Amino acid sequence: MSGAIDFDGNAAASAAMPAVLVKRSSRQLEILALRSLELADRVAAGEIAFLDAVDIAYDAAVWSGLTSTIGDDIVQATLAAAFANARRPT
Repeated sequence: MSGAIDFDGNAAASAAMPAVLVKRSSRQLEILALRSLELADRVAAGEIAFLDAVDIAYDAAVWSGLTSTIGDDIVQATLAAAFANARRPT
């Protein structure tokens, strides 16, 4: 075993996961974070409702298979970080 740990702290599962899948999942997560930040900016500009923006981002993660690959907890943490500073205009 290479000593690698997966997202859930499971060394055995990480060793079984092909490197290509890990790289692809990492890139997908990066894209989700970037697009979520863009959606958060649109929330801040008043162009879209907060819950609608979060739903769009989460639905994209489910559709892409990211929630199945890396887990729902990591997807939700990524969305929480991206939308943490989204404020509606006052």
